[in-house]
Amino acid sequence: MFPILKHTQRTTGFFKIRGVNINHAEFEDLMFALEDITDFKAEAVASAGLDALRLSVELRRGCDAASATAAIAQRTKTVFEVTPEIVVLATGFLAKEFESNVKAPRFVDARS
Repeated sequence: MFPILKHTQRTTGFFKIRGVNINHAEFEDLMFALEDITDFKAEAVASAGLDALRLSVELRRGCDAASATAAIAQRTKTVFEVTPEIVVLATGFLAKEFESNVKAPRFVDARS
């Protein structure tokens, strides 16, 4: 008489990190609004038993990496209430990684 609903754990379009929903489109808008970032990839990872957000970023040539990563971390914490782990990559690294895919996999859930 009553239909049985089954939760399929679909997370397309957002991450949930430490109880905070991070919408992919909003996060992408934030990243590309920061002038020091040329490209990025966001990964949900399990770090020491806790969920964490790892950002792999390519920075604009000539910018100070230390101040740019501090600004990225602060802005992400302010907007999404999550402090990311930031990895700075060489220019072009993400383009090589993304080129074999039809759509660039900017958001990856690497938790098991």
